Amino acid sequence: MGHRWIDNEDGLEELLEAAQGADPLFVDTEFMRERTFWPELALVQINTGSLIFLVDAPALGASDRLRGLMQGRRTVMHACSEDLEAIRAFGGALPDDVADTQIAAALCGASLQCSYQRLVSEQLDVDLPKDVTRSNWLQRPLSEKQRTYAEKDVVYLPQLHERLRERLEALGRLEWWREECARLREGAQAEMAPEQAWRQVKGAGSLRGEALARLARLAAWREETARRRNLPRGFVVRDPELLELAREGAGSLEDLRRLQFHPALVRRDGQTVLDLLREAGGSEPPEALPDQPGPEERALMKRLRARVREQADSLGLEPEVLMRRRWLEALIRDPEVIPEPLSGWRRELVAEPLREMLS
Repeated sequence: MGHRWIDNEDGLEELLEAAQGADPLFVDTEFMRERTFWPELALVQINTGSLIFLVDAPALGASDRLRGLMQGRRTVMHACSEDLEAIRAFGGALPDDVADTQIAAALCGASLQCSYQRLVSEQLDVDLPKDVTRSNWLQRPLSEKQRTYAEKDVVYLPQLHERLRERLEALGRLEWWREECARLREGAQAEMAPEQAWRQVKGAGSLRGEALARLARLAAWREETARRRNLPRGFVVRDPELLELAREGAGSLEDLRRLQFHPALVRRDGQTVLDLLREAGGSEPPEALPDQPGPEERALMKRLRARVREQADSLGLEPEVLMRRRWLEALIRDPEVIPEPLSGWRRELVAEPLREMLS
């Protein structure tokens, strides 16, 4: 099909003219996030339905005109939660209306994590290359192999979108798709509050009392620091070190060295860490994460999951599409409060029947 490379304002003007009246747009992105907190948008692939454009995002910068391209029209993407995060970090805004073909495929019975390559192979009998997926997309110039790979990521999106849309319409599930895509977009727009960051630390569920108060302070500081320095969280301090510090505490820089913290961390942030630990000593810890389920709760979980599998089979869906483990655990802890993802199309199909079993 061929593509046009866009890396200046004249090329952007050509793209904007070609995109007039194109609705939906078919979009993918390439980004890098190995050494940064925020994803670095490297490339935006756009299929207008008749032409394909590869947009050099760093060359254009966060252009208002580029940002506005996906506003006011439907944007079709595949497995786009991270792409949306990259688009938001780059331009400060998200497409108004997102349609994710991975979600559509899952609602038609595919795996929740069905890849674009697998979907193209199964639906269109075309094998796509995978050998440059993890290459450096910020390097310039991109290799011919990279550009071909990037182009093919949007070549087949129109056909996939149409097939899946027709299938969902026949199944009466178009509204399910719209609801799930709206939820995906809202999730991409949300930003975790630093004071909740401790919940993401592996092993946080084992802490209580003062140790948990220390972890909450340290994790909030790490989150804010990682964002400010634009570094991965682990580049500030790794989870195991954060957990050990919360358990053991420290009163001096020598204590930090004894706990074998990296010398650069001790030198740069040691005093800040000690101040946070001291402040945490007199603070109220957050509510701890739930304990691991006991035998009775595990038996109950098993019965409920069997009911979910039964309902999923009747709908031709994978059980995880209908009910995630964390939603079920939340429902068991408090059947009076329905988790948000279960409040829409899933409510009548699965949430209410499970609540009846729980009562």
